[in-house]
Amino acid sequence: MASIIILSCIVVQTAIALYLFNTLKLKDDFEKLLNAILIILIFHLGSKFYILIVLRDSFLYNNSVTGFSFSYGPLLFLAARSLIQRPAKPKTMLLHLLPFLIFTVAYIINSAGYLLNLIPKGFVMFYKPVYHWLAVTSLITYPVVTIRILSTNRNAVPGSQLKKRLSTNMSYILLTGTLAGVIWGFLHESGTLQHEFDPRLVPYIFLAAWPVLIVRFKMFAVISTDSQPIVHAIKTIPIDTLELEKQYKKSALDKDRLDQYETEVKKFMVKSKIYLETDISLEDLAERLHIPKHHLTQLLNERFGKNFYAFLNEYRIQEAIKKLENPDIDESILSLAFDCGFNSKSSFNNYFKKITGLTPSVYRKEHLLQQPVNS
Repeated sequence: MASIIILSCIVVQTAIALYLFNTLKLKDDFEKLLNAILIILIFHLGSKFYILIVLRDSFLYNNSVTGFSFSYGPLLFLAARSLIQRPAKPKTMLLHLLPFLIFTVAYIINSAGYLLNLIPKGFVMFYKPVYHWLAVTSLITYPVVTIRILSTNRNAVPGSQLKKRLSTNMSYILLTGTLAGVIWGFLHESGTLQHEFDPRLVPYIFLAAWPVLIVRFKMFAVISTDSQPIVHAIKTIPIDTLELEKQYKKSALDKDRLDQYETEVKKFMVKSKIYLETDISLEDLAERLHIPKHHLTQLLNERFGKNFYAFLNEYRIQEAIKKLENPDIDESILSLAFDCGFNSKSSFNNYFKKITGLTPSVYRKEHLLQQPVNS
């Protein structure tokens, strides 16, 4: 009964998370890998739930290993690699996921053969012990490696703090759940623990946190992206001049202080390239510059004539232009958008066209046509 309740709850929760995650649209390879994790999780636990509820076959539930366990570690690892500018090639991805594919095909064949009385029970369960230890090795090794590469490449990809935090948390959950399941199973088999609770449910319970974390991440990412045009729209609405003057008088910023701040900001933007960080906020910039937030807002309005996101995006577009004009850089527009600090290709295209009058792809083509041909 405990298995049915726990599996049903996690399956429903994962299904809801999968629906919400896809409703908010997938943006990059990292999110596509998260989507794959949710899909595999629902198939993994859904198949177990189906065997228990529909087929009511306890032997098949207890002895036919699914192969899905070999997917979680590699998918997390591949997602982490996409964050440190080392995305895996298709052949490498296939190599990491090969055990998952092999054991999943074996699971389908074994289960179908057993249900059709074509395969005996002994054949169904003959590689079960080997599978369990191989799966445990995968479920421990991959999270450890993932945590390590994320912790040793903190500044590899600007603007990916949320993604790195999610990947790290998911890795710790997978690692802890696996170790807890191994310990529980050992105590259960040795007779130290008399409780009949299925040891396999222990890691399942830990994995129940994944859908929640993934949806939470997506909601934060969407809010971060959508807030830019909203803030821009609000700040371009004419403000009563008297109110603006009162606000700035309260800040007590004189001309000399504004001159000093302007110089500091320009130097800092060029040196730090903070604009390449996707989720940078006004508060973050003020904190790193050691300038009060309201002073920075006044500076941007009075000296630069822009709100924060317009100020930030102009630097991003200048960075994009440098790359587009470099013939040695053959980068896709999507990759270029993320590298320059934008959250999506559409926002990058729109802002690029607003500033240059051309889309990035057209700008690149026209610049290449203007280059002299070496004879």
